[in-house]
Amino acid sequence: MAATPEISEPTQRLSLTALILTSIYTLGVNAVWLSYNLFILPVQVQSVTSESTKGIVLGVLVGGAIGFAVIVNIIAGIISDHSNSRYGRRRPMLIWGMVLTLPFILLPVFFPLTLFTVCLAFLGIQIFTNVSSGAFQPTLADFVPEDQRGTSAGFKGVFTLIGSAIGVGVITALFAANLAKAAYIMIAAVFALTTLINAYAMRPYDKPLLSAKPLKMREVLLDMFRVQKRNNGFYWFVFGSFLIYMGVSGFQFFGVYYIETILHITASDAVARAIQISGLLGLLVSIVIALIAGYLSDKYGRRNIIIIFVLLAGIVSLFFPFAKTFAIFLIFSTLYAASNGVILSVGTALTSDLVPLEEAGKYMAYANLAIGAASVVAPPIFGLILNYQGAPNLTSFLIFFFVSATFFVLSSIVMALKVPNK
Repeated sequence: MAATPEISEPTQRLSLTALILTSIYTLGVNAVWLSYNLFILPVQVQSVTSESTKGIVLGVLVGGAIGFAVIVNIIAGIISDHSNSRYGRRRPMLIWGMVLTLPFILLPVFFPLTLFTVCLAFLGIQIFTNVSSGAFQPTLADFVPEDQRGTSAGFKGVFTLIGSAIGVGVITALFAANLAKAAYIMIAAVFALTTLINAYAMRPYDKPLLSAKPLKMREVLLDMFRVQKRNNGFYWFVFGSFLIYMGVSGFQFFGVYYIETILHITASDAVARAIQISGLLGLLVSIVIALIAGYLSDKYGRRNIIIIFVLLAGIVSLFFPFAKTFAIFLIFSTLYAASNGVILSVGTALTSDLVPLEEAGKYMAYANLAIGAASVVAPPIFGLILNYQGAPNLTSFLIFFFVSATFFVLSSIVMALKVPNK
């Protein structure tokens, strides 16, 4: 098997415009992911199942689809590492993944919702967005200098949050107004537009790797299991990130059921408004903190900032079951969202510091495995916790959030002991 050629650390500083436009993909892909994770998928599953099974069905569907997509993400990263396309190392797969995602986003526009169509659409979305993101993830290490990665990751975190705002703001508003088909079309349009803008902005930096030898699929699959021995804390960071996202994944997918059970908001339009208000408020705070934290991490190190906000997320988790009013819930959810914004932005920068440049696609995909594996394992676990007594109730949510907080604490311990403060 031909080895990937050695690549030097990038030194060309990017303009502020370039840093912004080469990060905007995260807006589109997270408009897809977050609108589905926070609202669309739970509502779809609820419409085709029963109260006593919806948590389990949602958990199994999410776990299975994301489990398959994680493998796709690694394969996409490896293939793009070895690409010698004249159109660039990452851009072709970035665009093809987007194009193939669109039919699955638009599937409910043309076909009625059944358990089969819900599963098919979500599986297709997960697979092909991970083809696209598998090529995008290594760009931070490919062409952004180390002393600009915190800033770049801050922009990526902001765009992630803006994508989330579209999901919890505009998309939920369209659903509440019985304009579901318009919502699906808008998600597809935002994803397509931001991907194309990002691909165009990457043109001066995403150079073809002419000396690379493209791998056959058999070689790609073998390369998945060929890993470098790394002593810089990379694998411990991946494990710590896995524990973080075990905590995050629970509330991300089951927030609708929390609002119905704990806050006793049950009307579909009221639930949509609650998701909309809490999401947008949290995102506004998260955007500011993510930018500040990304900038500070370039100067003072990334790990310690992550640990502080992971512990904050764990503490806040323990208070969620006791939010008896929507106003109290808004306070908790805003603090929680701010913590997650920092984890997203600074965590991405730390990942890019730890990966080998010559195989950035593969190792960024390994780092993404932390998110993917947690999204496979956590939803079935939390779904079973919610439905172990039948319909979700206060007791099941007490256990739910205690388990979530435990994962946050364990992750902070791993990070403190095993990951360098780069």
